Amino acid sequence: MGTSTELQKISVALSSENEFRRLGFEQLLKRIAVIDSFAIYRNAAELVANVRTDTDVIIIPIKELDEAPSLFIPRLPRRSRTLLLLNGVPDECVSYIAAAPAHGFLSEHELCAETLSLTLQRMVAGDVPMPHELTKKLLKLASEPHNNGPGQAPIHLTPREQEVLVLLVEGLSNKQIASRLTLSQHSIKRLVTNILAKLNSPNRTSAVAKAINEGLVYQTATPTSHHIAS
Repeated sequence: MGTSTELQKISVALSSENEFRRLGFEQLLKRIAVIDSFAIYRNAAELVANVRTDTDVIIIPIKELDEAPSLFIPRLPRRSRTLLLLNGVPDECVSYIAAAPAHGFLSEHELCAETLSLTLQRMVAGDVPMPHELTKKLLKLASEPHNNGPGQAPIHLTPREQEVLVLLVEGLSNKQIASRLTLSQHSIKRLVTNILAKLNSPNRTSAVAKAINEGLVYQTATPTSHHIAS
């Protein structure tokens, strides 16, 4: 028996500058049952100019962007969630990728009907899916000490907010964090909202990137390591 999440239909838009890839994407999207409708554009600029404001998920290959995702994504419809397709995760690009205000990440090497379908469903459910390679490198970066810049005001998180922040870095959804910490989803949503406000971040991904850059995760990783390991 299917769940309500599996029955939810999703509208998708994407862009690709290569005609061969556009044809491949078209055949791939047709095979995914949860996709209700889709539109494919020849480049990112055409997508921005023409995408419907009620589109659920917008898929963008990061290598085809002529500008940083942090500049491009805010030009997309506010209602839409953005999925960045990654062509590998070089060490020197980890912070750049994590700072992108996207709602999900997917490696092109893992791109198939099954993985894309699961990724889309997780995104509309509020998760922030990302490849294992990116998660692993973010956690490695988080384990390295960072120093706050001169004159920077310290960011004060409560012990519970610190616990939630570590689990955000791990890529857990609100539902998973609630289960891990034995709290209600409403409480987790409130804690995440507090964290975003204190870090002055528009979404979870940018909050994770800022926390890593500020050394907040390094400071809290030891006392909450049992949550990561469980």
